[in-house]
Amino acid sequence: MKNLNTIKKNWPKYLLQWGVLAALIVFLTGIIPSKEAVDPEAYCPMGGLQALATYLAKGSLPCSMSSLQVMMGLALVAAIVLFSKLFCAFICPVGTVQDLLSKLRNSLRIKGIKIKNGSVADKILRIVKYALVFWIFYMTVNASELFCKNLDPYYAVATGFKGEITLWMSITTICLVVLGSFFIDMFWCRYLCPLGAISNSLKFWLWTGVLFGLYYVADVLGADIPWAVLLGGFCILGYLLEIFHAKPKMQVLHIMKDEAACNGCGLCMKKCPYHIDIRECRNGKVDSVDCTLCGDCTAVCSTGALKVGVSRKAKGGIWQIVPAVLTVVLIAFGMWAGGKFDLPTIDVKWGIENVAEDGTVTQLVDPSTLHTVQIDGLRSVKCYGSSMSFKARLEKIPGIHGVKTFVNRHSAEILYDPTKTDPDKIQEAIYQPSKFRVNTPDHTAIDSVKVVTIRTEGMYDKMDINYLGMQMRLTGKKIYGLETEFACPLIVRVYMDPAEELSEDWFEDVVEMEMLQMPVHGGGTKDIEVDYEFVELEDGESFVAVEDFLRSMFSPFKVQWKSRIEAADGKQQYVYEIVDRNYEKPIILRNMPFLSNHLSKHEGVIGVYLDLNKDLMPAISIRFAEPMTEDRLWELMTMETWTITYSKEDVREQPAKLSFKTPGNVYPYNE
Repeated sequence: MKNLNTIKKNWPKYLLQWGVLAALIVFLTGIIPSKEAVDPEAYCPMGGLQALATYLAKGSLPCSMSSLQVMMGLALVAAIVLFSKLFCAFICPVGTVQDLLSKLRNSLRIKGIKIKNGSVADKILRIVKYALVFWIFYMTVNASELFCKNLDPYYAVATGFKGEITLWMSITTICLVVLGSFFIDMFWCRYLCPLGAISNSLKFWLWTGVLFGLYYVADVLGADIPWAVLLGGFCILGYLLEIFHAKPKMQVLHIMKDEAACNGCGLCMKKCPYHIDIRECRNGKVDSVDCTLCGDCTAVCSTGALKVGVSRKAKGGIWQIVPAVLTVVLIAFGMWAGGKFDLPTIDVKWGIENVAEDGTVTQLVDPSTLHTVQIDGLRSVKCYGSSMSFKARLEKIPGIHGVKTFVNRHSAEILYDPTKTDPDKIQEAIYQPSKFRVNTPDHTAIDSVKVVTIRTEGMYDKMDINYLGMQMRLTGKKIYGLETEFACPLIVRVYMDPAEELSEDWFEDVVEMEMLQMPVHGGGTKDIEVDYEFVELEDGESFVAVEDFLRSMFSPFKVQWKSRIEAADGKQQYVYEIVDRNYEKPIILRNMPFLSNHLSKHEGVIGVYLDLNKDLMPAISIRFAEPMTEDRLWELMTMETWTITYSKEDVREQPAKLSFKTPGNVYPYNE
């Protein structure tokens, strides 16, 4: 009954905590589909702070971070500086789980382990979360990838251990959350949570501001101090302030204490998740660095000595819900503000000026003469890595001098010299003609396929042809493949069964479908928004042989070693062939270099190939001669680990990239 009464009095906390946890479960399990909610990083303030740090240090955003996550991080900072650790108290799902674990332990009447605040053990353990902050931010900024995903217990669970995790790190942190927090109240938050360390440091915002101010002044004065020094100083300062001066005073809201009404019963300390000794607070307010304004102490106080407020004169009642309301308002503001502007994932320029070794700057191009063109619909520009890949392509195009990418909306702003190029030429230069096999025709039933041409707009990314092909596959029509050629509007050749007759209206309906329900591995579908425009179906049709079509749609792989060919001259050579329809899948082609690398270390292996065989079936073929044998080849291909050479000094034993279940056949090699 006491617990129920406490929940009733402190209903804002439990409404938000359990509401957020329930919403995460509903969305992440797919009960209610939501593109943003399925992404565990969508509203992550910790990811936003890492993104902001990377942007300030390197001028780029990591991964698929955008202004939304950055604004959520800034909303968190505003909450801490002005009020308290509201995210920790009302939103964080890990904190909610810890709360539930504590209640479970108490209901089972299992005695917990108490680590007194301010004890030697407490002070030593608190340093761990600051070490994690340094490690995570250092790795994130250097790699422009959110390193925290490797060990974040929430991310691991939310992705079903299918995200970008390091398994042993994720399992370790989950075990620490569950076991540690079961026996020690708020174990993760007090001693391990990196966001908790940042929050505690920001409670001393004046000291933190002085640190950043000194770094800025030193930079202005020409002192080239690495950003990692600032990061280390932030962590050390935060830790020292937390253990030696754990009473920040510059907040607007506090838990206020009426000394006259307090009877010293100690229920507030017992109920407080962090076991703050509120009885020792003699200045009329609870100013512990651990306080999150969760309200549990005010709910359990039987004399009304504790309340949320800005001063001792503030009345209770409405103030009790203020922290929860502020939490909702700040989150809503972060989401709103995050949608009002975009930070570029990368913002780089080149070929505008040249800096000599002596520091002399030579202007190569007048920046004022450069123009900007925006290109949208770049679905393959979706993270820092793909942005840098896109930038590398642009650097090879004459007349282009810079690019900003915006992964949230898959677009780019390209800086160019109008005397050397123009938007149409840029579009053509960056476009990659592509093809997509929709279905496989039965070459025993038909000897040719029909080709018609349609024109489209909004399909200038290499992924678009795949999505359109999937749309056509789902119609059940006998369409075999698509191929694009740059033009305005885009040329899309459609390969289909000779007996299939499709009208212009049919093509328009399929092309302008707004949502693609793409089947995913393991069952179910994934909704992908598409926004293509159908222009026309051109007159006329043509025919190509089925074999020519199949070979044009298949991406072969071939590697052979000249020294091995010469060594095998005069010997009987063989081909070891494994046929499998699944070898049409792109993942096979991506892993063929690993297979050839692994096999190349063994004498007698002459070449490794992926192609259609004489029966037009996909096949992996190994060309070999003595001393290599059929049995030895099968043994090498089915090893659990392959030996991969990345460089002379970098040779690794790695899990096999391909699996083979059925042995192949051996044929004499004929040139």
